[in-house]
Amino acid sequence: MSQDNAQVLSGLKIIEIGRDVSTAFAARFFAIYGAEVIVVEPPRGHELRMQPPWFDDTSDPEKSLLFAYLGGGKKSVVIDLDNESDVDALQNLILSSDGVLDSHAPGYLTGKGLDLNRLCDLKKDLSVVQITPYGQSGPQAGWKASSITAAASGGQMYLAGDIDKPPLFTVGHQAYYQSGVQGFGALLTGIYCGINTGVGEMFDLSVQEVQAATLEGGGPSAMWYGSEQTRASNNPRALWGVYECLDGWIGVASMPRQTKSVLDAIGHSDLKDDPIFNTGGWNQEADDLLRILVPEFTASRTAEEIFEIAERHRAPFGMIPTPRELIDWPNHQITGFWNEVDHPILGKHLYPAGPIGFDGDRGNFEPAPTIGQHSKEVFNTLTNMEDLRITSFQSEQVSMPLRGIRVIDMTQVWSGPYGCRFLADMGADVIKVEGPTFPDPIRTAGGAGKSPEIDLAPYFNEYNRGKKGLSLDIKKPEGIKVLKELVATADVFVENWSSGVAGRNGLSYGDLKKIKPNLIYVSMPGFGHDGPDSSRVGFGPTIEQMGGLVALQGYEGGPPHKSGISYGDPIAGSTCAASVIASLINRKKTGKGMYCVIPQRDGVTGLVGEYFVGESLGVNLPVRTGTRHLKSAPHNVYETLPDREGRPVMGPSPRTSKPEIVDYAFDRWVAIDCQNDGEWECIVEIIGEDSLKDNKFAKAIDRRKNVEEIDNLIAKWAKTQDAEIISRMFQNAGVCSAPVMSPALLMNDPHMLERDNFITVAHDIAGEHLVSRPSWRPKRRKELPSKSGPCFGADSDEIMSELGYSGKDIQGLYEKGVTSRTLLGGR
Repeated sequence: MSQDNAQVLSGLKIIEIGRDVSTAFAARFFAIYGAEVIVVEPPRGHELRMQPPWFDDTSDPEKSLLFAYLGGGKKSVVIDLDNESDVDALQNLILSSDGVLDSHAPGYLTGKGLDLNRLCDLKKDLSVVQITPYGQSGPQAGWKASSITAAASGGQMYLAGDIDKPPLFTVGHQAYYQSGVQGFGALLTGIYCGINTGVGEMFDLSVQEVQAATLEGGGPSAMWYGSEQTRASNNPRALWGVYECLDGWIGVASMPRQTKSVLDAIGHSDLKDDPIFNTGGWNQEADDLLRILVPEFTASRTAEEIFEIAERHRAPFGMIPTPRELIDWPNHQITGFWNEVDHPILGKHLYPAGPIGFDGDRGNFEPAPTIGQHSKEVFNTLTNMEDLRITSFQSEQVSMPLRGIRVIDMTQVWSGPYGCRFLADMGADVIKVEGPTFPDPIRTAGGAGKSPEIDLAPYFNEYNRGKKGLSLDIKKPEGIKVLKELVATADVFVENWSSGVAGRNGLSYGDLKKIKPNLIYVSMPGFGHDGPDSSRVGFGPTIEQMGGLVALQGYEGGPPHKSGISYGDPIAGSTCAASVIASLINRKKTGKGMYCVIPQRDGVTGLVGEYFVGESLGVNLPVRTGTRHLKSAPHNVYETLPDREGRPVMGPSPRTSKPEIVDYAFDRWVAIDCQNDGEWECIVEIIGEDSLKDNKFAKAIDRRKNVEEIDNLIAKWAKTQDAEIISRMFQNAGVCSAPVMSPALLMNDPHMLERDNFITVAHDIAGEHLVSRPSWRPKRRKELPSKSGPCFGADSDEIMSELGYSGKDIQGLYEKGVTSRTLLGGR
């Protein structure tokens, strides 16, 4: 790490023994940022090599586009887990490493003679992350899963799509990619523990829980009110959706405070002073009008014209580019976003840059290995580790991983607050800073406009739990003085402002590094700080659109479709947490701070990397195919018997600021994925429909040709069955299936309840309420969050007193409006 050209994770050694996208994606981050990553493959090749898409029609494992992307920069060794000497060699390899990424079903590796718990006892600073569909415990821990059933189980699929259509399966392997980002952060946390205390960590990550913790407002509302959130289509609000334009599609995602910019952009500046826009464009009367004005504006212009107009007015419109358009995107050409590698079989193709710039380093890129390419190199240099002595950790006194680390959280809405929540969950002292007249907008998005109502927003409290609250007006000299004094005591500073805001306020990395030379500074602009896109504004949906996902996903034959949540936000948040912990590891070794830049759009692009590998190789991959799959058939979501009792859907009350029941949801759905002919025979037997026994369905290639007929037959049967019963029957037969869970359904899911996924925290006003359990479950450090989100400015006095301010000083700051425990100027 002392070399000038060393990367942030240089010197680390990671063993990837997992078999799915989640562990492969987590390991890829380690590889591009400098760690030595060794991927362990069975003799026939990694499981991902067997999944579509491929370069051609041969299904050659060396021509897998998915593995070409996820295997980049790794070393490959072949291990046969049925061979005792190979298992011994793998144990030695693991004992020579810093961390392990595993995705095997609970108990599988132990049955093969590889006990990861024992290895962690043998090498006490070793860390392991196990990412599985349903976690290491609970009644569904042994269930099979695929990308569609994993998406179904976590709640996000239920929220995606149109209310009059089935839930929408988003593109590729999103449930696993999300879990991979979190697995990267979790393993970094364990490695930091090993370096910092000599005692590593084992983390249990459930793909279901990763999604259930990121349901935006739907999850918190279900936990506070027991309410449901339903699919809201491509346009839940006039200023939050996808619109048709002259040459395709354009997106918009505007918070209420951006409404006037949108009115300027669409040529209706005259309406800015209209009383219906006093509270922005989210109230019903304003929304009704904008649903007429916005499509009128977009329908008469090209996407590029709208994009240019939006830039002039700083209105949050976003393009919806295809993979080819993103490869040719001017901003990416200027900033060098694309990296060319030369694969020994596939030839030259492109990789997107890493989602984090560590002091400007966006990653080092090498092609994926061939099967077993590095076996001799790795095992010929491996030292026998059998002389290590087993140490039991039952009596070890280990504190939370980030205990003693102070984080200043300047972020708002979801991405940054979510990122900093991971740090709080792991024990950091996180201080949430808000302005006395400008709180985090998510406090007021539901209609609350004053204290104490702004303290009771479920969304805010879920993603800011465990933090302290400080109110400071940084536009005033006294406020910026307090903040900079606080920076001198901090380890980490995080902001998600638009590019340029930090510098204009004297809070750039250069400014704060003078105060705290080893400060870790994380900046989360939507589109980076370089290139022509950097001046643009955008929230999660815009990030998702501009990042390339929306162009790829949608119902078969339909328009591009956004996800059911502001998808860019939790991806950026998870990445933020990982960047901090990677920087702490680096600081531990070098004593130096770090400037981390996370262009949020770029992180989303990395979630569909196989499409860019394919595009750069000239492979034309299908897009907007709904639930259709290149290999599996059937592969779909089917409506089942509805719930007997409706799930209450809440909406704003016209009389009070509190939500009230406006509807009930009864719909239920189930996902089924048939991956081979043997599973098809099981499906036919379970359903018992003679028509399904026709020979034209017997082989996968024929099922794909006749999948619409198969879907109709299964759909007819499924409507007479219970979703949970269907999944249990199919799982017992070895077929991938899962009920499509919703925010409200997850609250009563026996598996989630068995795993204590919902925990109680204390709120200063509301008392006790439920939050989602941290999705990183450590084995050795089991302390759970106990506090809800902070009330507005609740800890201001304590924090300023700690900085040396007297009671009189603090009272003076209150009188000048520099700080406050109530919202000043509230409506």
